[in-house]
This record gives sequence, structure tokens and C-alpha cells, in this order.
Amino acid sequence: MKRMKLEQWMDICKLMNDNLGLPMHYCNPHRRIEYSLMPAGISSQGQKELQERMIQLISSSHRGEVQGPYMLGTSLLENFIETRIEENGVYMGSLIAGPSIYSRIRKDMLVGLARDHRITDRDALERYYDRLVIMDKKKLLHAAAMLHYLVYHTRIDITDVMQHNHGGSRYQGLGENIDIQVSEQRINVSFHHDPIYEKELMQLVTDGRPEELVNKLELIQTTEGIGTLSRTSHVRHQKNLSIVGIALMTRAAVEGGLHPEIAYTMSDLYIQQMEEMTDANEVNTALQQAIYDFANRVKECKEGDFSKAVVKCKQYIFNHLYEDVSLQQLSRSVHMNSSYLSRRFKQETGVSISEYIQGQRIEEAKKLLVLTDLPISVIYARLNYHDQSYFTKVFRKLTGVTPKQYREGRRLKSTHSGEDDPI
Repeated sequence: MKRMKLEQWMDICKLMNDNLGLPMHYCNPHRRIEYSLMPAGISSQGQKELQERMIQLISSSHRGEVQGPYMLGTSLLENFIETRIEENGVYMGSLIAGPSIYSRIRKDMLVGLARDHRITDRDALERYYDRLVIMDKKKLLHAAAMLHYLVYHTRIDITDVMQHNHGGSRYQGLGENIDIQVSEQRINVSFHHDPIYEKELMQLVTDGRPEELVNKLELIQTTEGIGTLSRTSHVRHQKNLSIVGIALMTRAAVEGGLHPEIAYTMSDLYIQQMEEMTDANEVNTALQQAIYDFANRVKECKEGDFSKAVVKCKQYIFNHLYEDVSLQQLSRSVHMNSSYLSRRFKQETGVSISEYIQGQRIEEAKKLLVLTDLPISVIYARLNYHDQSYFTKVFRKLTGVTPKQYREGRRLKSTHSGEDDPI
């Protein structure tokens, strides 16, 4: 990369600040802030404390593996982006965007945050939050991609930003502890929470699709649209919220085929680790890791008893469920004789390939009925059912009810566009 001077870093800071409203800073290799565009109205003492928080944050985040951008957060719910500046492998400093917040901080959350951080002047804390830019997670990810482009002149997708931040998490999964303690701990859990998004996450866990979870989990925001579960502490609120989330994902994993002993032990161990944490962001990261681990365990469970050819066959069906999948296409994808593949598939799964495809399409129809407002006629057409009565017949055979009855019985929303559908 061509060597750049401080003036050029200042120009990038000004571009980001002018276009996105984000405060911007340049930190030199010796961990000193040389240039800052601070949020308006912050006192000199407030600016000094903010700089100290930023230095501490980037010092603890550096892993030396990638240039970034890193998505960083503080226990005060401030969000930052850091892009490391490297020239010929030498660290030349960092550009930092922030602080910003995901949404306005409610009064009840303000009380908890002030108590957690022993801040006596709540009015000053409220004024500080009022001066910060509001930027949701998705916009912040785009801002991170933009900052990377301005520094390195190479494009990166926000999914790349999400995945390398997720993969480098300081929080590690429980791994072998689950297997060690599987016979020692059981819990009974009760649950309640937010509907549609929660149901989508649970479905991904039940299906054993951890790769798709990564992007969804990175978009979790913990300050908006969630009721307060502790009036005295924001950390306690996040812990309570995470415990509810883990209870839900435990149930989803069991429904996906994970042995209850393993699922309940995972639940116990994650909750125990969360209870020892003192930072709300760390608790939220632990929740994301737990959900990912549940989905990964279900995936391993689903794939464990099948040959590679059958697993690959199932993956092909999953990826092409909305298309007309034939035995010939499947045999070509796994490089196997179609007759042999057909026998092998039924021997391992207990059903024929056509029956399996039929079952997967009905499962997909069930999800669409519950999670979307699509008319039933659109759903069956998308899933390659050309005859409405045949779709209804197959659906009733596998579920015991018609599509309309299923939607009305399982739907979480009270209204939907398919209400007058004749099926």
C-alpha cells in the first residue's frame, strides 16, 4: 500500500464525518490520539475520558490477524469501528469511527447503566447519549466497509465484516465441557420472548444451519424493542434476556434431534458462564456463540449417521428446493449411479428420494405459512405444486390439517393476507 501521511488520514476522517455524521479519530502506533472529530457539545473532560476508553478498547481488541474493520463496543453501549493501518506489514496506527449507539437509550436502561458504572450524575449521562449518532447494526457494518475501502481501496462485503468479527470473538464455545458434564446436569426451562425474529432463529437451530445463523446473529441489537428484565442493572437485564434466549434455543435444538441431555447440559453451562460475566456486550456475545453452537450440534447430529453421498444429496435438495429436482440431477451431483443412489438413500433415511423431497417442501410450506403473509396459492406455486388440491392433499397427509388450518392454528400474528384463501 502506498505510504500515506497524517493529512490523508485526516481527509478520510472528514469524509466519514461529513457523509455519515460519525465522530472520527486517528490513533498513532504509540496508542495516542493525534486527530479527533468529537461529538458536538462534549466537555474537555468528557473528551479525555472518551479517548481513554477508545485506547483501552483497541488495545484489547488487537489480534494481529486481519486489518479489520473491527466492530467494537463498550459496556456503556457505545459502538466503534476500527480499521488498522498497515504498510508493508508494519502497523501505522488506526482509524476509529464512533462512538455511536443503536437506538435512543430509554430511561429505565439509563438507570441500570448509571448503577452498573456508579455514575451519580444521570442527567449528564443522558445528555451524553443525546449527542451521539444513532446508527443501527446494518448501517454500521456498511460504514465499516466504507472505511476499509477509503483506507485500502479494496471492496469488502458486510458479510465478510460480520464473519471475521464473529470468528475472532473473545468468547469461545464450551466444546468438550458439554460432553464431560452431559450426564451430570439437567434443567427445566420456561420461556417467553419476541415472536417472529425469535422463531426464525429457532428454525435455523432446529434445521442445523449454523452458516446462515452467522449473519443473522451479527444483526442482533440489544437496546431496541426489548422489554426491561431488570430495573436495577443493564448487565442483569442482558443476562436475564440471554437466559430466556438460551431456554428457547435449547428447546429448538431438542426438536432438531439433539439429545436432551446434551442440550440441557449446554444450557446449564452457558448460563453458568454468563452469570460470571460483568459486561453486557460480553454476555450478548456469549448468547450469540451459544445459539451458533446449538445449531452446529444439531447439524452434526443430523449428518452423523449418513454417508457423504446422502448428506451431499440432502444439501443439494435443500439448495434447490424451489426448483424441479430430479433423480438424475442428484446422481450427477454426487457422481453416483441413479439406481444405486436411490437404494442407498432409502436404506439410510427410511424414505425414498421423492418422499424426502415432498416432506422437505411441506416443511418449507409450514415455515412460509407461519413466518410470512404470502397467500397460500403463492406458497404452493413457489414450491412447484402445480395443482392446488394435490398440495392440500399432501399437506393434510403429512400434517393432519389443511394449510389454512395450520396457518390459523400456528400463526403468531393475528392478521395475514391468506385469510380468505379457499384452501
